[in-house]
Amino acid sequence: MTAITPELLNIVCATLANGKALQPRVDREMREVFPGIPFTLCQDNDVPSRLKPLIEGEGFYLYGVNTGEHCAALTGNIESATGLAIALIDDETAN
Repeated sequence: MTAITPELLNIVCATLANGKALQPRVDREMREVFPGIPFTLCQDNDVPSRLKPLIEGEGFYLYGVNTGEHCAALTGNIESATGLAIALIDDETAN
């Protein structure tokens, strides 16, 4: 399994830049580009506001996904992240 590191987060953000995060099936494409990392796609307004993203990209946040337990769960802790959630930011709710 690939470790989620700050360097990897920066690479993923660069890969998703220039509107690529908005492309259909981007989560599937990211799983192909980064084998061993589970990716999921959601809207940021579906993520609990208490949870802080690992990093902010162009029009999206990346949250950690912990798949180590029985059910997958979002996490703001990079050490426990085994996957990534691409949370698209709605322009109306962006800060």
